[in-house]
Amino acid sequence: MRDINLLNTDSAKAPFRNLVEEALDDTGNKLVQYFSNDKLLVIYRINKGKIHDTENQSEFPLTSLSWLKETIVNGFWRLPSAGGLPKDKHSVSATFDGEEILLGRSMNAGDYGRTGFKIVNKSRKSHIMPSRPQEFQITDEQVEKVLLPLIDQLGFN
Repeated sequence: MRDINLLNTDSAKAPFRNLVEEALDDTGNKLVQYFSNDKLLVIYRINKGKIHDTENQSEFPLTSLSWLKETIVNGFWRLPSAGGLPKDKHSVSATFDGEEILLGRSMNAGDYGRTGFKIVNKSRKSHIMPSRPQEFQITDEQVEKVLLPLIDQLGFN
């Protein structure tokens, strides 16, 4: 696993394909951009501040995308009686290309009271706080509108 820089310059973005850009608020101050190369999906986030912007990103092996989709759709979103995960199972993890990915249910994904998921790459350090792993919170709505179609677009369905 090779560390990559924040995708906040043209030279850093050059080896990656820009897939989707999404504004998380009406002011355009919170943005998420999705990039990929032949090995990774990179989710780059920026919160624009009055003086400084806060940038971070999470990197996930492309080989994890089918598992993410399957676990969300047929695990967390399906009733246990229909083959979904048990009611008390709030997170699952698996390893892909030597990287441990954790997928957990979140009751405050990005905003108070909005359900969604926390996706963590426990094998990569946060670009903001290196003592913490990379993680990304995404609402159920964003999963349906952006992440699942993106996984399908990349051919991991």
